[in-house]
Amino acid sequence: MTSIINWRPFLKYHDGQLGMAQQTYEPLISPDGKTFCANYDWRNRYQRMNSERPLYTKEVCDYFFEQEVKYINLFSSKPYAPEVVDIDEKHKRIFIKWYNNNCNHSIYGDMRLDLQWYDMIKDIVTDQYNTGYYKLTMYPHCHYIDNHDNMRAIDWYGVVPIDRPYIEERYMQAIIHDSARFRLEETGETKDNLIDLSIMFKRSLETHVLWGKSNMSYIYKEIFNG
Repeated sequence: MTSIINWRPFLKYHDGQLGMAQQTYEPLISPDGKTFCANYDWRNRYQRMNSERPLYTKEVCDYFFEQEVKYINLFSSKPYAPEVVDIDEKHKRIFIKWYNNNCNHSIYGDMRLDLQWYDMIKDIVTDQYNTGYYKLTMYPHCHYIDNHDNMRAIDWYGVVPIDRPYIEERYMQAIIHDSARFRLEETGETKDNLIDLSIMFKRSLETHVLWGKSNMSYIYKEIFNG
């Protein structure tokens, strides 16, 4: 087992301030900055920095860990897949090679790199769609650049098949931030307690997911109007 003692939490920039990157696991960076850990221990402190999160249970956390592992493995041959160092099934931890070059930090943070992301993220999203999947975690903080200027993706818990894009409502209620709950309302009424994530995916592309000051409507047009 790889120790995560003294690993620091990964945070993203929002409105010029650093804060939580997501609501699903504890993201950690090793002291040397070379390894990223998605720690799916439901008791982690990161997910309770701001509130108690009563819906964030072991069952919910384990579910998303299994989703993450499933889709990391399914997309492992893709050039944008993360370079997995280890998957600790017992402790629910996923370790990947890290480059300290997250796209959120590059676009919004102190790094301010000249990131040519426009075509890179389009190629990733369209390839995932053409493979038969929606990956809803399309934000800058869900992507990073390796040492060969290649964009790679994390947060594979947010993937569903195009031909069955449903998730139980209780799982989404457990991980969605209060500021984004209107996104659930946009999906319409649930049927059999299932949320249709195809609607959320399309609205994400059309409007909600921003890279810099730009949304991803150009990708929506290519996929759905091309």
